[in-house]
Order: sequence, then C-alpha cells, then structure tokens
Amino acid sequence: MRLCQFERNDTSRAIGIAVDDTDAIADATGIHGALKESGASSKSYDFPSELMTLIADGPEGLDAAAEVAEAVAQNVAQWRDRGLIQDYSKTQICAPVSRPQKFFAIAINRHGGWDTAIKPDNPHPTYFVKLSSCIVGPHDAVRIPDVGQVGPEIELLVVIGKGGRDIPEDEALQHVFGYAVHNDITAHQMRKTSEWIRMVREDGSEEHLTYPGRYKNFDTFSPIGPWLVTADAVSDPDNMRLKAWLNDDLVQDGSTSGHVFNTAHLISYLSRAHALEPGDIISTGTVGAVAPWRMATIDLGKIGGTLHSEIEGLGRMANPIEFVPGLA
Repeated sequence: MRLCQFERNDTSRAIGIAVDDTDAIADATGIHGALKESGASSKSYDFPSELMTLIADGPEGLDAAAEVAEAVAQNVAQWRDRGLIQDYSKTQICAPVSRPQKFFAIAINRHGGWDTAIKPDNPHPTYFVKLSSCIVGPHDAVRIPDVGQVGPEIELLVVIGKGGRDIPEDEALQHVFGYAVHNDITAHQMRKTSEWIRMVREDGSEEHLTYPGRYKNFDTFSPIGPWLVTADAVSDPDNMRLKAWLNDDLVQDGSTSGHVFNTAHLISYLSRAHALEPGDIISTGTVGAVAPWRMATIDLGKIGGTLHSEIEGLGRMANPIEFVPGLA
C-alpha cells in the first residue's frame, strides 16, 4: 500500500491511501469510519488520523488499512461521490512521519567517498541524529540560509514498524513498516568553514573535530514523502534507483545497490546501541552527483527554483526553494 498523511479542507488531518491507477487519494480515516457505521467492517479498530498511530498499532492497523484499500478498489465511484476520494494535485500532502522519537541519518554510505576515506580497522556505519523540526512535506518550501553552498542529498528513508533491541541482521527487515523518499539537505560550505574545532593536546597532538548539529539541522532541511510505501510492496530496498533534479537539471542519480552497508545491517547495528521503536526513522545515505555537477557545486540558494526528489516505486517530491538572506 501507498499511504500518506494529508490535511482535509477543514484543516484536520487524515491518513490517505493511493487509489491504484489513478492520481487520487482515498480518505482512509473517513472511509473506515463509514464502514464501521454501516456495519460493513468486521473490525472494532478505531482508525486513527495520524500515521504514527497506525504504525504503532502494528498488524491491527495494517489490516484495517488493507480493508479500506479493498473497499475503495471495489467501488471508487461510490467513495468519490461521498467526497472521500480527492485528486492528488488538490491535496495538501504532509510528511508521513513528522515527530519521530529517533531520526538517524547514515553518513558516507556510498562506495567512492567511502572507498578512498581513511578509516579505522573493522569500520562500521557512522551516523548522526537529525531534529524533527527539520521535517517538512513533499511539496513544502525548503528555506535555505545565507551560509554559502547548500546542496541536496536524496536518500531512502526507512520507517520502523516493530521495535526491538539487538535485532539480528537476518530478521531486521521484518521490523520495517515502510519506506519513503527523503532529501537530507546539507550546508556543505558551512561544514568546511565554521562547524569544526581543532583540539591541541598537552602532548602536542592535534585532533580535528566536526559536528553536524547545525549544518544538517536547519528547519525544513528534511522534506519527506509523498508516500509511505509498506514493506510488503517493496521487493528489495537495496536495489532502488534514486534521482534528484534542480529545476530541469538532473543533479544526482544512483542506486541503493551502491551503498556500503545495506538496510538490514543498518537496522541491526543501530539497534545494538538504541532500542528502536515504532515510527523511528533511518535515512540510509545518498548517491553521487551527475557530471558536470559535483556535490560541492549544487547550490540551492544561489540557483533557486524547485528541488525534485524521486525513488522508483516510492514517488516524487517537488520542493520550492526559498533563499533567506541574513539567516545564518
């Protein structure tokens, strides 16, 4: 299933389900309520208005969503006439998960940069934590601060459905609720010029330290969406094509097959340090730039326009760029 979070005309939120083969969204929250009211639903489940709740409810929530999807497939016209199906283009889509308890982002997870990097013996995934205030929807504006070059990093987002600690790698994908498109906007120049410090020790040795708290975490730096595609509908998360465009120019193109650490390994590794919970999200790492572009020359604030992010099978985002002079 392709699920989403959207705002109704009355500003309340609801869970949506993509109507197959049409550019439309079914109001799953409203339809399930109608099924219960008419006695057509065999489930006593109270269908939520927030995807985070549906995720936390586990198999019961998924079964209820599947019941709605089946009811819609049987009679699209009926639900459209009742105002419970609407056009995608006329719908305010929100991020599918907006307030996760934990938001992990994997760093340097593609061959190329990883292969030439100086690494410790027995290297493992490296990661940082993003703030939920970074998250915006798939069509919301991305605000670019006046801090030099800021660029895109399209990534596959994993949403945990079943929590756990010390999850074996061969069981890790069973803990996934679904997948979505994420763009990990990054202030690359800021990282190089201001977000570091070099410690000088008493013995004369030096250590260069850098922290991503600011250059990865400005508000709006994580557009997510449009769909949260359930795990059963994704055959192989480690073989998905990722593309990003700045206006009409393709600036990134690659596949999760080029990742150093696959999805199951990342989930297992993270769970050894952090008990994962339903709704936690993991962004699995970006792909390379397309010539003649380089990651250091894709300048969102300077060029402006619209940033498009797409993963095959998961959908496409289109985020307008808003440069904010003086914000640093």
